[in-house]
Amino acid sequence: MSEIENIRLILDKIGLPKQQQSDLCCLVILSMAGIKPNGVWRNAQNEWTRIHDIIAFTNHEYLKNYAENSRETFRKQALHHFRTAAIVEDNNEATNSPNYRYR
Repeated sequence: MSEIENIRLILDKIGLPKQQQSDLCCLVILSMAGIKPNGVWRNAQNEWTRIHDIIAFTNHEYLKNYAENSRETFRKQALHHFRTAAIVEDNNEATNSPNYRYR
């Protein structure tokens, strides 16, 4: 089973709607945890992360091609819902601040 499918299963088990089980949402979780394809889960991270870093990790490690201007898509389709479900937290900076982070 791929890492994306593993995350999708976890998101389903904790009751997130199908919209938050998309590949993009799964890649956000993997990126935030620093889990590469065939990665080792005991090495998962919980560091403060910018959306830019999530996109860069996803593009580099999972060979995707998300543009830098897709930050709002990541925020609206994944991170906002994950924050509401208490899966991730933000650092309470203004969302347009260069210091805004999630973990």
